[in-house]
Amino acid sequence: MKKMMCFLLACGLMAVQASYAMNLNVACPWDDVPSSPQISHLAFYSHQGPGMLFEKGEQIDITCQAGLRSIGLKWSLCRNMLDTPFRTGQAEALPANRFRIAFETEGLIPGFYDIHVELDTGSSNVVSRNRLEVRPVKGVCTFGWRPADMPITDSRPADFNAFWEAAKANLSQIPLAPREGKHELFDAAAIADYNVKYACLPPDYNPAGHRCETVESFKVDFAGPDGGRVYGWLARPAHAEGKKFPAMLVLPGAGITQRPRPLEHARHGYVAMDIHIHGLDVDLETYPGNLPGYYDPPKDVSAKDYYYYNVHLRCLQAVSYLASRPDVDASRIVVVGGSQGGRLSVVVAGLDTRIAAAVPAIAHFANQPYLKFWEACNRAKNDGMQTKGLPPNTPHAYAYYDPMNFAPDIRCPIFFNAGLTDTVSPAQCIWAIYNRIPEGVEKHITPLDGHGHDWSAAFDRNAWRWLDTVFEKQRGN
Repeated sequence: MKKMMCFLLACGLMAVQASYAMNLNVACPWDDVPSSPQISHLAFYSHQGPGMLFEKGEQIDITCQAGLRSIGLKWSLCRNMLDTPFRTGQAEALPANRFRIAFETEGLIPGFYDIHVELDTGSSNVVSRNRLEVRPVKGVCTFGWRPADMPITDSRPADFNAFWEAAKANLSQIPLAPREGKHELFDAAAIADYNVKYACLPPDYNPAGHRCETVESFKVDFAGPDGGRVYGWLARPAHAEGKKFPAMLVLPGAGITQRPRPLEHARHGYVAMDIHIHGLDVDLETYPGNLPGYYDPPKDVSAKDYYYYNVHLRCLQAVSYLASRPDVDASRIVVVGGSQGGRLSVVVAGLDTRIAAAVPAIAHFANQPYLKFWEACNRAKNDGMQTKGLPPNTPHAYAYYDPMNFAPDIRCPIFFNAGLTDTVSPAQCIWAIYNRIPEGVEKHITPLDGHGHDWSAAFDRNAWRWLDTVFEKQRGN
């Protein structure tokens, strides 16, 4: 388990250059290179299942478009994140370098599957654009089969709610004692420049969503749960005195680095705050490569001693800080984040009834029983089809932190996405969160087919518009 956890966290750090826009990740320059395993030579689509989700039918048909001169394509079918295939085949060659992959749905367990392909171009290697490229080209396509019906092990401890209610009660006894730093103004040109140089964003990807063109930003800090302080950058529409705005808590992806100012969020009309969840300042020149316990397996400690205990409480304290501000409409607090931030967005939405809406993107490390299952199958070279899919649950500290175990307590509208080929936040894990949100709660999920652990501008634009409709409905009520 330790090896698997370190692998996943390392993957999160490897993806640190990916940007999450509404769900900001790191303070670094914008980069337009997509995260792996997106492959420029291979694209998959299906007329049967938009978004690569299939709900019915006796056969699944998927087309692979090759961007190279090709003579054949082999495929193998595995459960999501498992290495051992349970079916293999040769795709039907079609004109225009296309290949048809077809197989029966009988015997498929509801959930997600990976199709691994190998494209034969008729050569072991070629010289292209002055560099040697290895052939054959390999790729992967992930699809969902009846994902709403997938089996999920219930790992939630009997005292789950009591554990977190006690934690929140202790946190409520700590006065915020807030402080503000120097205010700085950013006009449209300065926001665009900051986005590209420091916030891993394009200059302006959603101009239709602007609510102002000048914002002010400053550092804030307030008391944390462990005797320390919680630090953040706050940004809001300029000249906000005497006005109230919706608030947005932006939670970070994995890693221990500087945090960017949420200027983009502020020009969308929010009092936005991006916090450092590790209790460190947001703009230190150097950061530790690790903090004790951050990468350690949770089963090796008690639930209260696990590293994320204080991380969760810092996030809840940030909600209290936002709710206390005179420029915030406390009935309209939104929580957003990507990767680790997506995970924490689910947690905060489950723990805090003050959250009015949540947008978790590519939420990380959910469905711990399935993570253990795939690790065991890969170690044993088992295809995982001889079981309904999930091993008996082994309770340990992580059960108090698994995002899917917070899902039953979510009552606010929530808007997910999932990169179907994401190996850091696999689809089988994100759908476990989504499926456990109670009936009657407004929930949406966007499958990003062919997409890895990365940002989608179109999803973010949809999320901004969705938040507008959520608040319009709330005002109507």
